[in-house]
Amino acid sequence: SALWPQSQLQTSASIDIVPTATYTTVRPSAYNAVQSLPTNPHNNILPCRNGFRWVSLLQHFRRKCHLMNRLLRYCFIVSMFGCMNVFAVEPEPITIGLIGDSTVADTYGWGPAFATRFIQRATVLNFAKNGATLQSLSGKLDELLELHPDIVLIQFGHNDQKRYGPDAYLEKLESYIERVLRANAKPVVLSSVTRRRFGDDGKILFAEQGLKANLSVYAKTAREAARKHGVPFIDLHSISVEHHNRIGREASAAYDFNENDKTHFSVYGAKATADLILQELKVATPELAPYLTR
Repeated sequence: SALWPQSQLQTSASIDIVPTATYTTVRPSAYNAVQSLPTNPHNNILPCRNGFRWVSLLQHFRRKCHLMNRLLRYCFIVSMFGCMNVFAVEPEPITIGLIGDSTVADTYGWGPAFATRFIQRATVLNFAKNGATLQSLSGKLDELLELHPDIVLIQFGHNDQKRYGPDAYLEKLESYIERVLRANAKPVVLSSVTRRRFGDDGKILFAEQGLKANLSVYAKTAREAARKHGVPFIDLHSISVEHHNRIGREASAAYDFNENDKTHFSVYGAKATADLILQELKVATPELAPYLTR
């Protein structure tokens, strides 16, 4: 090969070239210094003297620096995820109490499906009972409050309408709200979920025979109690009526515990009703959002 000009050889003298048995190791003072070195346009190698093998330094260091750059980017991303895990703050443990009748209870109510929608740091205590009224479950409320729940969901009406009118219902519901507040917990009042009996027009039929009033009257009373005490209210009665009127009689039948039970829930019905409640609960009590699984 032709010799390189002396001026170019002197320029390359700033590079420390160490001979070995078979190749040349080059240690530049900086990557910029390598970029400034003259190259042979025909073979893209740097000049060397004393008979050493010519080494393509520029390509070598460009490749090494590219790999190092990718490695540094990868390490940065990994470290950022590590920091996120280190500094991520889990929500404080929370206890949610449920109290109500059989439409909430563990037997065939929406309560169990509701509980599955929370992460492990949330504990759901279901004190609802079959056949319960505000009056009959008053002692159970005291037991629930002894466990120091943070939030208490209250839903009564199905059995209350069989025993006393809206005025007595209001008085007893207000007592529940006041006791929950005194226990430094947050009450959330729910009106009763609808029964799923349809009239000839294909719409939900409000039963009144043998009852003090229909459920819509008790729903309005529950709203009044919540408004008076400034606590969250979920009008589950109106929401569920609208929902079942929309999906119709046939689709609504999938919610039934059995073909003759239009009040209690199948597994599917419990999950669907819990979804209706949770959609509203996210707005009424946004502090619960971090505890939901989705």
